Amino acid sequence: MDATLLRACRDGNQGAWNSLVERYGRMVYSIPRKLGLSAEDADDVFQTVFSTLLRRLDDIEDPASLPYWLMTTTRRESWRVGRQAGRFTEIDESALDEREPIGAEVEQYERDLVVRAAMERLDARCRRLLTALFLDPSEQSYQAIAEEFGMPIGSIGPTRARCLRKVQTILRDLGVDGI
Repeated sequence: MDATLLRACRDGNQGAWNSLVERYGRMVYSIPRKLGLSAEDADDVFQTVFSTLLRRLDDIEDPASLPYWLMTTTRRESWRVGRQAGRFTEIDESALDEREPIGAEVEQYERDLVVRAAMERLDARCRRLLTALFLDPSEQSYQAIAEEFGMPIGSIGPTRARCLRKVQTILRDLGVDGI
């Protein structure tokens, strides 16, 4: 998929560029935020990284390396912005090129993308319930969720199980097993 996107981006296809930014935008934005930069600084990093990618599309020879390139470039730019703002001290940038941790992050990010795609295909009630149970940072109690959904507390578990089976079916339809 990245090979097709990169080829189309090189050909000047705006839709492909939008898709590429949509595919990797969250990842690029999340790195500076995880490193403690403000939303404004993260926006600057995001813009710089994608501007750099646009200028250097032809330098990406192996499409499989795109996520690694984006993560490494984003970390370096985040550190540069952080140092300018006096938030970070100097860093040994060779540590940013280690492939194994970045590889694990890329794999996790790709799993997250697939799960998000599956969640988008769920009916609204299941999507809302699974979000409330697993993704809502406020970690509501079962009692609060039962009240929100207008259901007995004892039916949350069976409903959750049915919704998770739907997600598994969607993931299989997407060609994914074992997430």
